[in-house]
Amino acid sequence: MSEVILESRYAPDETVIQNKNRRYAVGLAKWPVFTLRYTRGFDGVLGSDFAYHKFNLLVTHSLQLGQLGRTEYIVDAGYIPSTIPYPVLKSHLGNESPIYTTSAYNLMRYFEFVSDRYASLHFEHYFEGLFINSVPLLKKLDWRLLASGNVLYGGVSQANRNATPLVDENGAALPTFRPLDSKPYVELGYGVENIFKVFRVDFIHRLTYRDLPEVKTFGVKVCAQFKL
Repeated sequence: MSEVILESRYAPDETVIQNKNRRYAVGLAKWPVFTLRYTRGFDGVLGSDFAYHKFNLLVTHSLQLGQLGRTEYIVDAGYIPSTIPYPVLKSHLGNESPIYTTSAYNLMRYFEFVSDRYASLHFEHYFEGLFINSVPLLKKLDWRLLASGNVLYGGVSQANRNATPLVDENGAALPTFRPLDSKPYVELGYGVENIFKVFRVDFIHRLTYRDLPEVKTFGVKVCAQFKL
């Protein structure tokens, strides 16, 4: 594929520091940050076979809630108006590893769902000292409770469904894809972070599309992270 990406970012009241090569956002922004991205694919350039347009809107924010803690959320929406084969559509990022990943759907299989229009919400709520500080032993350990969730709506147009044949010229089945139907993909989790100042453990439940082949409806994921 040959493509060009144009991106515009709007971050009101954001504080940044800059070195010779990059700018870095620091602190918590009072308002959400909006990123609008346009991708133009070209056919006939460097061996590319497809021309297409992709639009994506990303909204990120970290919201302080006083004694209740802090919520970080990401709203991600996209639209592909072009008729193209499914490998060029949006393949939602699954995670079959035991490592928790904030940018993935942690109980979704790799390449399980594909969309040409979608909207998603990812959130993580950090309770900070709420609940745990009331238990002396847990307060001394300085563990912190958290909750997380992923919600994804999506679909594929009939034109893009028809762009992928089900069988080849010999009648043999070809690889295909699965779009989301009218209900969303949903997974919710809870966990503990700051274990030995480094580790995080999440317990995640998959609430929809539970009857599909080879899916896991519950998982325990771990990761290492460094936070102040």
